[in-house]
Amino acid sequence: MRVSISPPNCFLQSIPFRQNELHIPWGSGKKCGRKDAALVTSAASGILCGYTPIGSSNDLGRLMAMKMIPRLFGFAKLDDVFSPGGQPTITYVDRAHLNIESNLNRAIALPTTIVALTGPTKCGKTVLCTRVLSDMEYVWIDGGQVKKEADLWTKVCTELRLATELTEKSATGDQAGASATGGASAGIPGNNLTLSVTINGSRLRQIEKTYKYLPDNMHQAIEALLDKRIILVIDDFHYIDDEVRISIIRSLKGAVYRGLKVILLSTPHRAFEAIKAEAEITGRFKHVTVPVWSTDDLSQIGMTGFHALNVDVGPTVIEKLAIESQGSPLLMQRFCWSICFDENIKDTQVLHKSLYNIDIKAIFNEVAEDAGLPTYEKLAKGPQSRTERIPRPLYAGGTVDIYEAILLAVANTGPKERISYDLIRSNLNSILSDKVPQKIEVSNALKYLTEIDERENKSQRAIDWDAENLDLFLTDPFLRFYLRWKISTNAQV
Repeated sequence: MRVSISPPNCFLQSIPFRQNELHIPWGSGKKCGRKDAALVTSAASGILCGYTPIGSSNDLGRLMAMKMIPRLFGFAKLDDVFSPGGQPTITYVDRAHLNIESNLNRAIALPTTIVALTGPTKCGKTVLCTRVLSDMEYVWIDGGQVKKEADLWTKVCTELRLATELTEKSATGDQAGASATGGASAGIPGNNLTLSVTINGSRLRQIEKTYKYLPDNMHQAIEALLDKRIILVIDDFHYIDDEVRISIIRSLKGAVYRGLKVILLSTPHRAFEAIKAEAEITGRFKHVTVPVWSTDDLSQIGMTGFHALNVDVGPTVIEKLAIESQGSPLLMQRFCWSICFDENIKDTQVLHKSLYNIDIKAIFNEVAEDAGLPTYEKLAKGPQSRTERIPRPLYAGGTVDIYEAILLAVANTGPKERISYDLIRSNLNSILSDKVPQKIEVSNALKYLTEIDERENKSQRAIDWDAENLDLFLTDPFLRFYLRWKISTNAQV
């Protein structure tokens, strides 16, 4: 049986019921016939579409529908819909028009090839990679935890549960000609000796010796990966020291030729450092790029998630969230989650709910302080100094030191993800009324800022100064967002 329902254009156009009956799901023991089933489904349709049934006959239908809807369709929890920092399912956007998943799948399938998956920090590289590899076996290693090559192979062995230490015991007798071909032994309490009785009746003293061996972790790790066809994934490969990176690539070269699949996750400006590390790997290297997220693609996260929660916030709000997400789906997820949480939306709403007068600026300020403030404070503090830093006057009033001045100059670029030295210098001239730092001072300060970030943030790096090309990279979208909303003089809602 199928029951037609109203109002029109609702996704509940028809609902199947077995044997013309609908079982009430909350345990009354009663059954609904055809007429009652139509009443319930009609009420359910109206509720989900924002209508309110009126009249005594519909009151029962409304009550029954309120109980029935979760059983028919299932409700989603807020954290399952918007999952900032997690693996999204409901709000995963594959950006099929860019062929990213198919490109990565093709690269992985290509024989004897190292795959470099590159994209901005927090752009979804990890989410993409784990989704594509969902039906495959892989070992995932965080490059930020690899300080020397041995660390990599030890971690791989640990993941594969391979022994990193072997122990061997042997027993030796102290009398010549003694037979060790059989018999029984009895331990002597208090020492490491045993008395062994041979088949001829002799009773001899034996000494047990223990030998420990350290196996070649690289060899056994590679052999296990090859034997079981397990893919090796190294995340944040660019955070591994140059010399260690070179050594790892050289060690992987032969294994890749034998069929080992390797995926290296990196930021774009470090994408081809693996090739630089070992020229012979050039022909076995496939680069897959994760493009910057467009406003439309980021908006899909919000539209899909709010629809799943039966909530409407309006396209204008969603677009604004997407624009301010710094090209990061993680930030977009965080914005949407915050809106729902503040409105006490913890799961899918039975009654359609429209949200008005959302205080977007308050949400932006909250996210900025939660995510970007700690990193900014570490950078603005600068390195320890034995002398007091020169106070530099601002056109807007007040004074700042060189590190605060540079961060303000960077913030006033937008901030951009990649900023040239010339643009930083130009912005310093526009914000400082006097005592503008010299070129060498700015270069040294940028180097110190990078060192502070490397020491304090380790595997979650926020900035990277390329002294060779004179470019500053703001790799962390949360820091860029904080600079825009809390430091920049150009921020507007």
